[in-house]
Amino acid sequence: MYKVVLFFFLALTSQSIFAQTHTIEELFIELSGEATANDFSNNTYYHAIDSCSVSWQIISDSVPDGWLVSFCFPNCYEPGVTSASSVFADNSDQYLNCHIYPNNVTGTGVVKMEITTNNTHKDTVVWSATALENLFLTELDASAKGKILNVYNLEGKMISKSITNQIVLVEFENGVIEKRFVMP
Repeated sequence: MYKVVLFFFLALTSQSIFAQTHTIEELFIELSGEATANDFSNNTYYHAIDSCSVSWQIISDSVPDGWLVSFCFPNCYEPGVTSASSVFADNSDQYLNCHIYPNNVTGTGVVKMEITTNNTHKDTVVWSATALENLFLTELDASAKGKILNVYNLEGKMISKSITNQIVLVEFENGVIEKRFVMP
């Protein structure tokens, strides 16, 4: 009888130990844009199935000199921030994004982010970025994107006016969201 009880106890506890706490929509993400553009980005989503503690860090990057890189997970960070941590509620989706600021420098680069969940499970998300001289597409201006609907700070809060020397998120009517640096 003792062996039967022990077997059921071990079976039940092993289920909770090995239960899946999260999924990541895409582990390899490609992004590209013009080298003359302010920035370009691409994202995926981290789906928290259970409540979990998450930390991330950039474990490698091979981007051309002159490029700046920033991340949103779940908050948006200034270029240069290479690690952070958060606690996610169960059944929540977290925005996971990489922004490239090419600063008129063409080239390709790879950025690898290691995500650690509950101090045990590690995932690696890889962004492969390309900044081209000229995409030969329609001009990327406000008329191509449409009217500006909203402006947000990096915490995702809607703001009524931009603050100089800050990065803001601009939402256009066609669904495009761009990160922009507001100059004085």
